[in-house]
Amino acid sequence: MVTDHSYAESVYINGYIYTADSKNTVCEAIAIADGYIIACGSTSQIKSLVNQDTDIIDLQGKTMLPGIIDAHLHPFWGGMQLSGCHLDYASLTVEDTLTKIQNYLDRDPCNSSNDWLQVRGWLRQEVLPLGTDITRADLDRLQTARPVILFSNDCHTLVANTRALEKFALDRNTPEPKDGKIGRTADGELNGILEDAPAMRAFDSIPALNDKQAIEVAKLVQHELNKQGVTTAMDARAAELQFNAFKALSHQDNLTIRLFGAAEITPDDAITPSDIVKSIHKVKLFAESYSDTKAQPKPGLKISLVKFFVDGVLQAPLMTASLLKPYRINQGSFEQPNFVESNRLGDLYYDNAILAQLIIAASEAGFNPHMHTVADGAIETVLNHIQTMREQYPHLNHIRPSLAHNELAAPHQYKRFTDLNAIATVSFQWAGPTNEMMEQFNLMLGAERYNDLEPCAKFIDAGAKVAFGSDWPIDPLNEWYNFKVAMTRTGYSPVGKKTKRLDSDRNLTITEVLRAATIDAAFMLSQEQYIGSIETGKFADLIIVDKNPFTISADEIEHIKIIKTIVGGKLVYKHE
Repeated sequence: MVTDHSYAESVYINGYIYTADSKNTVCEAIAIADGYIIACGSTSQIKSLVNQDTDIIDLQGKTMLPGIIDAHLHPFWGGMQLSGCHLDYASLTVEDTLTKIQNYLDRDPCNSSNDWLQVRGWLRQEVLPLGTDITRADLDRLQTARPVILFSNDCHTLVANTRALEKFALDRNTPEPKDGKIGRTADGELNGILEDAPAMRAFDSIPALNDKQAIEVAKLVQHELNKQGVTTAMDARAAELQFNAFKALSHQDNLTIRLFGAAEITPDDAITPSDIVKSIHKVKLFAESYSDTKAQPKPGLKISLVKFFVDGVLQAPLMTASLLKPYRINQGSFEQPNFVESNRLGDLYYDNAILAQLIIAASEAGFNPHMHTVADGAIETVLNHIQTMREQYPHLNHIRPSLAHNELAAPHQYKRFTDLNAIATVSFQWAGPTNEMMEQFNLMLGAERYNDLEPCAKFIDAGAKVAFGSDWPIDPLNEWYNFKVAMTRTGYSPVGKKTKRLDSDRNLTITEVLRAATIDAAFMLSQEQYIGSIETGKFADLIIVDKNPFTISADEIEHIKIIKTIVGGKLVYKHE
């Protein structure tokens, strides 16, 4: 703790400082000592804490905000993607996709038949013409003996060539999994397409980077996050590879981000009640290995959540997100669609009784449950289990369950979040789909359900807490573009084409956006006593930006640049 409050080590004066405290106070100066904020107020008040050793930084009217907290992303995957074969989230034909991959293969110095090629930044749902799938047969046309995979931007689909399937030890005799799909041709042969958990398991089985390579990826990750103004991140699928790398940076005193993690327990990890005990014990050991013993201004690591991957994804062709009412499916052609009611409800990957026990067991062990729930069927299932916990286990009322994604909610569910003290973790940018995706959703869901697509303000208006999570690298790392989408519900407009507004919810205000990405995200992580706002006694996690988000238009928000990022009172990024 701060040992002497009589003077400050550094002060920031003459600024517009949005604190994100309970009253959304704006002040003009703060004082810092030992990595803590020791005072907030006017410039004249703060100057009383200055002595001959104090570093005085005159903000000259510039804006200071609490550091951004990204409460759901996959940072190490994102870092690996930045340094490999990448399709740039482009809508491409099969032939254009193969050309880009072949060009990379031709110049890649790694050319052994055992050197994996991982192709990232691929939009399965936007392969042209829409509805087209890339398969094993397509990838086998590449001029290479290497194992090649396409890993979709949403991390729910992996396409493997024949060499990769051999390395995964998958063939026509592989049984169907419970938590996803293994694609097959009409004669039962594998078509190379793996969906949901089988895709992630296959990806995880690819030989990992060595320790030195992993540390370099971790350095890249924290730099890119700091450059965006992120001071705290929550890895939504924590694993040893990335936490070893970040732990090494911490030991070198080179860690520049607070990293939290959610340890995943898959359906295969918990088939029976006895498996639940083993899985929770494994998570405890993992947390003990990678969690700092106490919170302090110096950035560190903490495994404080358990992840449950409850359903799949909403977009066609997967449509594995769990719905309360069936999907509408196209029985016509792409040119002449004819969407009709089906009996397809999507997937729930856990046995319902097992999931209920897992949520309780994780909570009893002191972890906040964090659930992947894309659609209203999965949301309803999880809210029912949380209600049981609230009613039957009152000693667990301090637990903060969070439901991630929530792309399609049902109208009655918003208030249930509030009543059950459940947190909605949302990716703002998903409220800005392309015109084509909006049309597909409308046809696939029908007009009534379309009205609850990509909600955010509806949670806030019902009194629920909303925490921001970018889900990078599902989308490019661009936090301030994400904030702009939250305030306009309009995404990127290609040259010569205007993207429509998604009219299924109101726009967020800048205050709502910033609170979701600061203090309310800290609340989700049970860290609001340390971070998330600029208040006396909290860690000095701060950013200085080049424009005041409270005085510019919503469309300008995406152009904000970070001048400085400060973690625990120390400068970790400066715009050059």
